[in-house]
Amino acid sequence: MSAKIHCLITGALESSYRTSVYGAPERHPAATKEELVPYGYKERVYHEDGSVSPGLMVPVPVWLIEGEGKTILIDTGLGDCDEIMALQNNYGIDYIATKNKDEEIVTALGKKGLGPDDIDIVVLTHLHFDHIGNNELFSKARFVVQRDEIQFLVSPPPFATFYYREWQHKLTSVSDRLHIMEGDYRLSKDVELIKVGGHAAGQMVVMVNTTLGKVCIASDFYYNYTNINRAWPMGPLWNVQQWIDNDRRLKGHSDLILPNHDYALLEKYPSRIIGE
Repeated sequence: MSAKIHCLITGALESSYRTSVYGAPERHPAATKEELVPYGYKERVYHEDGSVSPGLMVPVPVWLIEGEGKTILIDTGLGDCDEIMALQNNYGIDYIATKNKDEEIVTALGKKGLGPDDIDIVVLTHLHFDHIGNNELFSKARFVVQRDEIQFLVSPPPFATFYYREWQHKLTSVSDRLHIMEGDYRLSKDVELIKVGGHAAGQMVVMVNTTLGKVCIASDFYYNYTNINRAWPMGPLWNVQQWIDNDRRLKGHSDLILPNHDYALLEKYPSRIIGE
């Protein structure tokens, strides 16, 4: 029996062309800007009354894997939006974060007949704020993370984008159930964790055997379909060569790749179930 993947949306974050596409060129011989911008792209609008209409908004998913004997959750998604916006504002980032009631992770899991205590394993693909926001809810789960990620959350250098020392409690609160890995790891018969780096020092993707073949839950190694189809990375990039090498590797070993921050994914899979 193959695994089944459920995409659960935990909110949305404002993004930009520069965040979504490395270098954000206005002109380029390989592609026009219109060909590079991600699905739903629009510019932020500043109004005379001081209000702002957000620009590109992107989804923040978590991924539920069932059919493996254990119930596996990939990342824990977006936490409290007001807290996130206040935190990011301290670092000069004024992106908007939103979620509705249905996008609260407890509600989203409830629609699958599950609660936080039903999750056996949580895979933290990396430790950026939008992947660890609800860790504390999963009081019975075993957490899995790459060793390289821990130092950047606990004591990040000032230039380390999206790692916030103020949120190190999101990791320390589950330290008694934390499995620290180095390198690739087979989680179950049909689920394998692959360390790819690129976007983050310990960035992982999740390879899942499904009825559609081998599916790559790419996490932030690919933000959007531009990153995949153009072999063009996202803006926040930790190691360019790792990204280039593993872009080729993943495409050679995957039948299907799921980007992490692209509403076009929901157009392709309106049921939000992959491998049903």
